[in-house]
Amino acid sequence: MSRFKIRTLKVRLIVSIFVMITAVYGLIMMMMMLAYHAGFFDYRDTYFTGRVGLFLLIAVFFVISVIIGIMVFYRFNDLFLKPLNELSSALKQVEKGNYDIAVGTNVHVRELRRLMRGFNRMTKEISSVELLKKDFISYFSHEFKTPITSIRGFSRQIKERELTPEKQKEYIDIIYRESDRLIKMSSNVLTLTKLEHQQTLINIKPYQLDEQLRRTILLLEKQWTEKDLDLVLDLEEISIISNEEIIKQIWVNVIGNAIHYSNSGDRLKIGCKQADGFAKIRIRDFGVGMSDSVRERIFEKFYQGDASHGASGNGLGMSIVKRIVDLCGGKIVIKSQIGKGTTVLVYLPIEYEV
Repeated sequence: MSRFKIRTLKVRLIVSIFVMITAVYGLIMMMMMLAYHAGFFDYRDTYFTGRVGLFLLIAVFFVISVIIGIMVFYRFNDLFLKPLNELSSALKQVEKGNYDIAVGTNVHVRELRRLMRGFNRMTKEISSVELLKKDFISYFSHEFKTPITSIRGFSRQIKERELTPEKQKEYIDIIYRESDRLIKMSSNVLTLTKLEHQQTLINIKPYQLDEQLRRTILLLEKQWTEKDLDLVLDLEEISIISNEEIIKQIWVNVIGNAIHYSNSGDRLKIGCKQADGFAKIRIRDFGVGMSDSVRERIFEKFYQGDASHGASGNGLGMSIVKRIVDLCGGKIVIKSQIGKGTTVLVYLPIEYEV
């Protein structure tokens, strides 16, 4: 024969309150009897005289015990059962795949309040991961189609046709470039999607911004030496508190674009200075420039304003830059004229506020 089990917390609480009422009532009656036999109390000297009076006295104490028990039950229900029931309902929604749910944190019990806040943080993180996955798949499926089609087409040409060595080399170079483009695109899409679902920076520490700019210029040395660019540097010593690795992506993209859109033999001016709690970074090229319509859309995902330069990029670099600047609490301004070049101004707070 299986044992009877009380499965819900509320029923267990009611049973516990009933036991408590019985215990309190029994304790009161026992104390009364002990006081009576010890001579401290004689109910016959009170209003409750006779058997009817004694029964009335017992009933009054019983009612008082029941009232106390009911008050304790409702207070316990407000403190514990309501928050736990809300949390239980929210967990059922999470099981069904609904991650955009939060529970109230206005709870009097500190441990339960921590539990509710932890649940809200958990659902927020799960929701971010889910959105990250959906966006990543969406971007991938949209932007990977063209290079994959190109790789497939040229591979078929090499396989099915008799080609001269020159043509083979040309097609293989195209396949290599498209493959490299896919690798860069996948990295940029993943980076951007992560940044879009990130609310704050992590791994915050002080570092030298001017040294970071110098290292970035050295990293891109091959590109600017191939174009024989004249670099003009005006870097003031600036120490900032931020995420060094994420900030580095700003300079790789912005300086890389400045080099890419410069003409051979042009100047490239890079400077930084500190003012009013911000680091102001100015990157100026004298290349092809851009129209106002292109400049207004420069931060859109996958947007490439110049078709003649589009094959070398994927339209994600400046979207990444904008998102990082926004995360830092900074500002980015772009000024440009066709044929006269582009100036990018980046303002970053000296000390990132969490």
